[in-house]
Amino acid sequence: MDMTQSDRTGAEAGKPRLALMGEFSAGKSTLSNILLGGRALPMRVTATRLPPVWVSYGPDRAVCVGQDGSETEIAPDRLDQVDLDQTRMIRLQMEADALQLCDLIDMPGISDPNMSSGVWQALIDEVDSVVWCTHATQAWRQSEAATWDQIVERTNGRNLLLISQIDKLAAGRDRARVLARVRKETAGLFRGVYPVALLEALNAGDDAGRWAESGAAAFIETLVEMLMEPPAQAEAPVEEAEATEPAPEATPAAAETGDRILPKRVKANRALPPRARLQPREKESLLF
Repeated sequence: MDMTQSDRTGAEAGKPRLALMGEFSAGKSTLSNILLGGRALPMRVTATRLPPVWVSYGPDRAVCVGQDGSETEIAPDRLDQVDLDQTRMIRLQMEADALQLCDLIDMPGISDPNMSSGVWQALIDEVDSVVWCTHATQAWRQSEAATWDQIVERTNGRNLLLISQIDKLAAGRDRARVLARVRKETAGLFRGVYPVALLEALNAGDDAGRWAESGAAAFIETLVEMLMEPPAQAEAPVEEAEATEPAPEATPAAAETGDRILPKRVKANRALPPRARLQPREKESLLF
């Protein structure tokens, strides 16, 4: 794909543009690595401050897009050296299954005092749907609610709320209390609220039980179905999904039939229409 084209290339190809948003260190980059089948960015880079990272399907490539529209090819190990004042975004290409369903935009944290909100606001009108990540120990802070109130009308209404690092809340009653509060405070704002232990999901491999227990299975199932909806359904009222705590273990039926989303290649399960299924590749192709 020629990266000199419009930022709306994904939409022109019929694919929605999904943004991962939330406060700094809310788990956005870990989630993007899960969706893309591995580590899309080196861990030391995800720990630093980056402009929006827009990932599309195509041969491996990394480009730094300047505020003036100029494009400069950049080595993967230099992504953490980009000048935030001069950079609008980083464009990545890779051949990941999830990118056949959508373009993925990993936004900077909205709460970072060292990064102007203009860095991510410049791209918000290019976004179709949002997965908002909120940390379980400080879930849905007032600053998050205020920011969401400003941008929700600029999306297509297909948005999910992910409570990351739910495993940091060891007691079941604490998890239940957080979930109940967040569901109440966000009623009508998202299609569903999903608690996920992101690191557990990232490291689950092909372990169906561990994948389900992390809470990622239910979240990914809903996300894939949402991305597969035709545009005409965007205006239709949708009953908000009922969120539950991560299951203590995978059900035998799910483990035996393979009716789940594989953590290393986001692939719709057999319950979805045939057109929604992504065919596995013999070898995962990652940028790094």
